[in-house]
Amino acid sequence: MRTRRYAWAAALVLSSLAVACDKPRVEEKAAEKKSVFDLKQGSSSKASQEELEEARRKAGFKSNEDVAAEAKAKYILDSKLYIKGKLADYRKLLDDVRKQLDEVEKAAPKWAKAKDGQAAFEAWNEKYKKDASKVNKFYDEVTAKGSEGGDTQVSLAAAMQAWEDLRGDLAPDISTKEGFAAALTDIRGKLDAIGKTLDEIEKDESLVVEAPAEGDAKAEGDAKAEGNGAKADDAKGNAKDAKDEAKGKAKGKDDGDTKAG
Repeated sequence: MRTRRYAWAAALVLSSLAVACDKPRVEEKAAEKKSVFDLKQGSSSKASQEELEEARRKAGFKSNEDVAAEAKAKYILDSKLYIKGKLADYRKLLDDVRKQLDEVEKAAPKWAKAKDGQAAFEAWNEKYKKDASKVNKFYDEVTAKGSEGGDTQVSLAAAMQAWEDLRGDLAPDISTKEGFAAALTDIRGKLDAIGKTLDEIEKDESLVVEAPAEGDAKAEGDAKAEGNGAKADDAKGNAKDAKDEAKGKAKGKDDGDTKAG
């Protein structure tokens, strides 16, 4: 059954933007200590809506439109700043998906030509599913499970969903299907468009990513060091096991030679 996990992620981003732009009126006052009540009491009952809005504006109150526009602008800015802080990760994600597409394009014709196409496909797909799972996990890490990135995330989710749809359609004879090449071209086009957006964000000098706080940077560094230390320990342990095994084999050989002598 085909899943729509990326479609849900795109819907989440769009709903977040809608909420940001559809907030109830937030009364932000200027220095004058006037209230909405004061304005209403002091205005003529015959004043038009336009006159009331103009009076509110002069008193320092913001209209619904102004509040919504500011919320949208902040949302867009925050989204771009988030992406700019993770440009390398976003580009790696695009490259990872491109590699997955290349793998499919290369392997698919072989299934159609194989004596047992189903067996050939299943053997290939076993590893491919594991590789795809790693890409999906990285996607969740980079995009905070699809909740960050604004409009760029919507485009990325669409590309990822198209890739997932293609994986759901994979079969021994898929390379003979008319839509196979078109699907690959479509997904690659989506990835290229996202890549151009990343380039634009990188070149935008108005987007200045703040350095992480000292405590956050230290915690991140400690986490990386801990992870690297664990890997080093694992490597040492594997090396020691291999060395012990080699010693055991050598000792067994020497004992055998001694007995033979």
